[in-house]
Amino acid sequence: MRVLVTGNIAGLNDKEYINGIIEYGKSQNFNIDYYDLVDELEKTKDKKLAKMLGTTNYIFQLLREREYRKIGFKLQESNSRNAIIRVPATIQWNGINYKFKDHKEIINYIRPDVVVTLIDAEWNIKKNIQNADKTENMFLKEIKKQNPSYHDILSWMNEEVSLAEDWAEHLNVRHYVVPIGLDNKSLFNLVKYKDLPSFYVSYSMTHSDKEARKEVDTVISKLSEYGLVIDPQAIEINSSMHSEEDMKVIYSYTVHRDLHWFVGKVDAVVAIHPYVQRPPLSTGMMDELGHARDYHKRRYMIFPPAKHSPFTTDSYIEKGHIFQNSYDFFLTLESEGFSPLKERKD
Repeated sequence: MRVLVTGNIAGLNDKEYINGIIEYGKSQNFNIDYYDLVDELEKTKDKKLAKMLGTTNYIFQLLREREYRKIGFKLQESNSRNAIIRVPATIQWNGINYKFKDHKEIINYIRPDVVVTLIDAEWNIKKNIQNADKTENMFLKEIKKQNPSYHDILSWMNEEVSLAEDWAEHLNVRHYVVPIGLDNKSLFNLVKYKDLPSFYVSYSMTHSDKEARKEVDTVISKLSEYGLVIDPQAIEINSSMHSEEDMKVIYSYTVHRDLHWFVGKVDAVVAIHPYVQRPPLSTGMMDELGHARDYHKRRYMIFPPAKHSPFTTDSYIEKGHIFQNSYDFFLTLESEGFSPLKERKD
């Protein structure tokens, strides 16, 4: 599959993540072609991104169009079907978010099968920006001079997701938001398999003893054999690094991200609560299940107690989708048409 990848181009460490996917593919005898629009733009002598952003919007648009077409011709020439094409949907520059209306070039020359926006924790992105002087990335050094706040970084991330959603809708393909903290196999499977099933796993992260966490991790690991699994733990909140004002913004984005970027885009939500008595059901989990219901997503729950609230069985979870153990859950999953990826022929 051709996967169009967007995401903040400053501080994300996406190159390392994508290179890991390509290397994993090689280990599986599966070749993935890779093109980076910004790298292609900067191959021309003296054409650095910061300098190009100093030109008029029209000239920068023409430069992007030229590179999109060159990448498209290369894809056509090599008859490439399995490729990652990394592009920016927006760029935050001098306090302005520049949105790129590149959908016509993308649909005519790239023709992706799916659009993915990579994200990371805002504190990690800010740390990478602050360490810009340790790199050769001139654009990152320029961004460091602008000293973006956590709100600036999160706003840029939100704009990337929003415009990538518009691109995907225009292209009539799926759009996913993928944290780079996820295993490389997640994005690899999106390249390898057509119409990959997708799941969001919901569980209590505030209360979790060692045995319960082991059970949660076991379910997540096995579920990844059936499709793309979005795990909220892939983005870590580091409250010790933020002021109270920052935390208000970060918490708002966290709720929006989990409920809309994650839950709103997957095929199913799998709630895992392997406790018989304590702790009680997580408020975050129940909110995610409620939104999954409103988004008309499939909903499953692994929950050992034999007796349940009528609100759980008749509202949050579909009938027949509460399981006392993971074995019964996976049996039902397969009976409903989800099969392990290793059994697929594509």
